[in-house]
Amino acid sequence: MGYQKGEIGQRPWGNWQVDEVGDDFVKKTIRVKPGASLSLQSHEHRSEKWEIAEGVAEATVGEVVRVCVVGDIVEIPKKAVHRLKNVGVETLVIKETQRGSVLDESDIVRYDDLYGRHRKKESGTIFVADMDGTLTPARSPMSAEFAEILENFIENHVFYIVSGSDFQKIKEQIPENIRNKVAGIYSSMGNELYVGEHLIYQNNFTPEASLIEKLEEYRKNTSYEKELYPNYIEERCGMINFSVLGRNCPGSARVLYKSWDDGHGERKAIAEELSALYPQYDISLGGSISIDIVLRGLGKDQIADRLRKEYKTEKIIFFGDRTEKGGNDYALAERLLELGNSRIVAVTDPGDVLKFLREYHG
Repeated sequence: MGYQKGEIGQRPWGNWQVDEVGDDFVKKTIRVKPGASLSLQSHEHRSEKWEIAEGVAEATVGEVVRVCVVGDIVEIPKKAVHRLKNVGVETLVIKETQRGSVLDESDIVRYDDLYGRHRKKESGTIFVADMDGTLTPARSPMSAEFAEILENFIENHVFYIVSGSDFQKIKEQIPENIRNKVAGIYSSMGNELYVGEHLIYQNNFTPEASLIEKLEEYRKNTSYEKELYPNYIEERCGMINFSVLGRNCPGSARVLYKSWDDGHGERKAIAEELSALYPQYDISLGGSISIDIVLRGLGKDQIADRLRKEYKTEKIIFFGDRTEKGGNDYALAERLLELGNSRIVAVTDPGDVLKFLREYHG
């Protein structure tokens, strides 16, 4: 699928927007942050022309490197290796015209990239994994043994991490070397994407006051008789995570509440009632003690659409511990299956994933 007028692409270095689309051309506005650089790349099916509209650029085309200012034009022939860098102190704005037989994001060959994206083209299979209960124990760091095996695996495979947690919590559980080597990390149910430490895009929303009041009622009126803990309504980017018990609970309390909830079905009842009261939201059970609330279409299922847009023909393998209906991995798993060429690996703990990684031979 080619570019669409008005389409916007968020990237680690800035963003682009499609201004005009014709039979054999596309016009874009490209904005590059100060000090940021696009990848060293080439295109098999199109040529490009850059016109500097604002700022100062360093343009590399083949062996030629030149500094360009407002009004300068750079021609990039088809198959020429090239790169664009902002060497000024203000945002660099480029008016780009593409001409050719294939005009979309698939026609990019990356040779060098500050953000590790050239690794995406090295594998015919894309691996995607939930974090809590899948790559790590719930709310706990990844084990050293797991990290060592996963690091070796992602050296040769395209691997994404997805989680309902925000990026700060992910950093507490996933070692830095893993975070920097995976192709990307979707946090907050896919409402943020990070490549390394770079935020690529972000969705957000403001919940209705009545929804927050309803969550307060559930907390106040719970029939769970043991101690409750703080941080029970956690507003993250694009979502709410609600826990009657409270997310600041110790591990022992987490186990007790889960056992009680398995018998009493409090979370399931809350999720069903909220789904009826607020049909504009997707509501699912998160982890062992909480409920995830997102605007419909902005849950983990959005990750499937984003990945399939990026990887049109590659097989996608997804690992999740809550892929059953009502679990917070279900929507992503179902959407991947709808889009096709996908495999869902339902796991019970990181040990299942570890076994798969050790035995996988492509």
